[in-house]
Amino acid sequence: MNWLLLLNLLYFLFGATMYVGTMWVLKWFLYPTWESLERGNVDMHFGIPTRQATKFFTVVVPPMFISGAILVWSEWGSIRLIPAAICLLGIITLTLVGQGIIIPINVRIRGGDFKDDAELRALLRRWMFLNDIRFYVSTLVWLAMLWLIVDRGRLLESYL
Repeated sequence: MNWLLLLNLLYFLFGATMYVGTMWVLKWFLYPTWESLERGNVDMHFGIPTRQATKFFTVVVPPMFISGAILVWSEWGSIRLIPAAICLLGIITLTLVGQGIIIPINVRIRGGDFKDDAELRALLRRWMFLNDIRFYVSTLVWLAMLWLIVDRGRLLESYL
C-alpha cells in the first residue's frame, strides 16, 4: 500500500512540476515577446504553443484531481493535511481559471476573433493577467508539494 501512495505522490509532483514550469516559462520568457504579436504571427507564437499545452494538460490534470483527493485522504489527521489540501484546492482553482476563463480567450485569439492588432494585444494582456493568477497558484501548489515531501521524508531533520 505504501508504494501506491508513493506513486500517487510522485504523479502529483510530476503534474505540479509540469504546470509550474509551464507557467514560469510563460511569464518570464514568452510574455515579453507577445507584446509584438500581430495577426500574421499570432498562430505561430501563441496558437501552436497553447494548443500543445491544452492537449498535454487535458491528459495530465484530470488524474491529478483523484491524486489530490488521495493526498488529502492519506494525510488526514496529520499536519500534512494542510499542504495536501492546498494541492487539491490549487489544481481545482487552476482548472477553473484555465477552462472557464482562459480557454475561451485562447479560442478567440486563435480564431482571429479581433478587429485589429490593438485588440489582439488587449486580449493578450487580459490573457497574461489571468495566467498570472495561474502562475502564483501553480507556484503555491508546487511549494505545498515540496512541503509535503520534505516533511514526510523528514528531510529537514536529516540535514540539521
